[in-house]
This record gives sequence, C-alpha cells and structure tokens, in this order.
Amino acid sequence: MSYLIAIDIGNTNITVGIFEKGHLIQKTKMPTKEHPLYERRLKSFIERCELNTKNVEETIISSVVPLALRRLLHALKKIVKGNVSIIGKDIKVPINNRYRIKKEVGQDRLVNAFAAKVIYGSPCVIIDFGTAMTFDIVSKRGQYLGGLILPGIEISLASLYEKTALLPKVKLKDAPYIIGKDTKNSMRGGILFGFGTMCDGLVSRYRKILGKSIKVIATGGNASLMKKYAKSIKIVDKDLTLKGLNLIAPG
Repeated sequence: MSYLIAIDIGNTNITVGIFEKGHLIQKTKMPTKEHPLYERRLKSFIERCELNTKNVEETIISSVVPLALRRLLHALKKIVKGNVSIIGKDIKVPINNRYRIKKEVGQDRLVNAFAAKVIYGSPCVIIDFGTAMTFDIVSKRGQYLGGLILPGIEISLASLYEKTALLPKVKLKDAPYIIGKDTKNSMRGGILFGFGTMCDGLVSRYRKILGKSIKVIATGGNASLMKKYAKSIKIVDKDLTLKGLNLIAPG
C-alpha cells in the first residue's frame, strides 16, 4: 500500500495529512514556531497512524513560512525516503493565475483556489479564516482572479486587548446576541457579527461581478464558527488545502 503525505505550513500551525488512494485518512497539527519539535511530532504522528515510512511514495508541501519550510525539510529527510515536492518550486499549481504580479500570491491561496474549482466547481469564492483572512476568487472559466487579504479574526480580537488600556483579553467563542450586554461579549460580538456581515457584503458584491451561481467555500480554523455569522457561507471544508495538495501531487 502506498501513501502520500500532504503538508500545509501556515503562519500559526503546520497541518499534516496522510492520503491513501486519494482519501484523507489521518491528519494532525503542530505549532509552526516549535521548530525543535518537528522531527519528534512527525515521528509520533506516523507511529500513531501505524504507517510504514517505506510506503510513503510522495510528500508534497505548501508553505508561507520559508524558515519553517527549511527546518521541516531537514526533519523529513530523517523520517521519509520518498520524493518530496514543494509547491511553487518543484510543482506549479495548475490554475490560470491572473494576478498582476504572479509571484506575490501565496501558494496556499492558489492551492485552495484549484481545490475549490475541482471539488465544488466555479465560479467560486474561497474564504480562508487563518492567521490572515483571505478571499480568493475563481472565475466561471476556472481562472484565479485574485482576492483580498485582511487581518485574521483572532489577530483582530487580540489587538483590542493589546492596543487599548482597559479592554480585557478575550477568548474567541460564540457571541450570544448582536447587542452585547458586557464588555467581553461586546468584543466577541463585534468581531463575529462584524466579520460575518463583512463576508456577506463582499460576497454580495462578488455575485454582481461573477453571477448569482457563485459558490462560497470557507476553510481555515474558524470556518465552522464563522458559518453561523455569515449567511453567504454554504460550504465549510477545513481540509481544502490538504485536498488540493493531494490533487496536485505527482502521479
């Protein structure tokens, strides 16, 4: 039995998925900043999956953190023997990129766009609720048109505490009502209802450009939470990037 390992290196977390015959069978996350623990965490994950590393034919990586990529490659060399491919260096995402300066687009954004197009169809909007929040747009013809980059939800919530004298540190969780009755729920509500309304407003504008049939796919760590506050989000796929890597992988 042969396996593929797909790795998405983000600013906050590294997500690792194992695919067997095109199906995601196991996944895990580890903090991007914990460089010294990469090898140990990868070994532990592979052991838990009872995976023989000799059966890993391909490892494919998308990264937006160059230092983490270098250190992860060093760890991988000690663990797996199969081919290792890096998106943007060894493999080009097979989507027509209409960005004006093509090299400026994060490879994860292109992977998400390609995955959404293949799995859900186009035109589509992909909203990634990561450390940074991104909107990526795929045309009816399947072209990557570009999108938007915003501060992420948790960054925005943390900045209220860090940049003000009296506002408290607040964990992100459901806001019970759009009229906050205390400071913490006012902050949560401001973030969640505010970002949700922004999503709906932007999607409404994209529909005017691309048509009413546009699909809206949310991914990233807070995608499920935000679906409650953004009526325009119809599909949540937290594994969109991993699935895209699997689709792009050689062979």
